[in-house]
Amino acid sequence: MPLEGTPLNKPIDLFQVLQCGLERKPDALALVSDETRWTWRQLDQTSDNLATNLLGIGLNAGDRVASLMPNRAALVIHYLACIKAGFVATPLNYRYMSPEIDYALGLSKASILFAHAERAGDIAASRLGGQLPLGLIAYGGSMGEATRFEDLIRTPEHRIELTPPDRKAPAYIFFTSGSTGKPKGVTHSAETFGWMLATTIASLDLTPDDILLPGSSISHVGSCRWRARRCC
Repeated sequence: MPLEGTPLNKPIDLFQVLQCGLERKPDALALVSDETRWTWRQLDQTSDNLATNLLGIGLNAGDRVASLMPNRAALVIHYLACIKAGFVATPLNYRYMSPEIDYALGLSKASILFAHAERAGDIAASRLGGQLPLGLIAYGGSMGEATRFEDLIRTPEHRIELTPPDRKAPAYIFFTSGSTGKPKGVTHSAETFGWMLATTIASLDLTPDDILLPGSSISHVGSCRWRARRCC
């Protein structure tokens, strides 16, 4: 029997993904973890801070920003900041060891790596981990001279206007599992990823009252798109 869902008229606008929550209930909870609680307003302000501070340390729109992170609220904030500043978020599988880290950093031409401090040893053992143009961002501890994530989400000294980039420009690079050879980097634009979010919302008939729990790593495209939530 053929299956037919709700027709999709347009993709979700990634650059406005928080807007509906900000307009309707800015101080309601938007993101909850064991460690933190974030309202729509806090998510917006903190991701603005991160985007601005990353631009301030030398990143530019179009630069690849790799991440080696377990599921944390910080990773969601990182994704939002990348969208706002036009960086290409490049999540790495958290189980990657030094050879896989090197391969992914090299293939993606990453400018910087955002990583949990518990992976410091594997990053130090990699060939490229310590040679990226803009170094490392450390979360959950220190990693030598790496910039701390906690410092980058502080209010910047100088605000700059965050201008949404071209929606057809690259926004994400996800790596395949490598089951048939070397992992491949799959590029999504803001537009194509927006269609994926629209499909998820429509197929699951999500509403503003639904609470979503990612059941796997949000460094993988399958769980990353579960961050979608229909606000209006």
